[in-house]
Amino acid sequence: MKTPTLTGFALLAIVLGGCNTVEHRQTKMNTSVVAASMAMYTQGSCWAWETPEVSVATPPSHGRVTHALVKRQIHEPGSKCHGQPVEARVSTYTPNPGFRGQDKFSLNYQGIWNDAGARMSMGKDIVVDVQ
Repeated sequence: MKTPTLTGFALLAIVLGGCNTVEHRQTKMNTSVVAASMAMYTQGSCWAWETPEVSVATPPSHGRVTHALVKRQIHEPGSKCHGQPVEARVSTYTPNPGFRGQDKFSLNYQGIWNDAGARMSMGKDIVVDVQ
């Protein structure tokens, strides 16, 4: 299973709150792929905030999406948080048996983005090329 990097979303949540970003993934026929991963933490102390909730806003046409809460390492080279463990919401896409082609779906994240408890909402559009 391919794994995308996990990066700090504390500052990105401020900039991207309410916006949708597009991410592209590739996988082979009959093979699952990690489509998205999100965690919230402070970049100064690497302290994790409440893990964002994730839901499927628009389901894929040719597969399914599952979510799990897992420990991941922060991937932020040059940062003191690089390599530190944090809980993250991971969304995995599994194509239908025998499907080849492109599939799309949308995720919605909701959670806190600062110590005062301010809420954020962020969407991700995922495009998966199944070969």
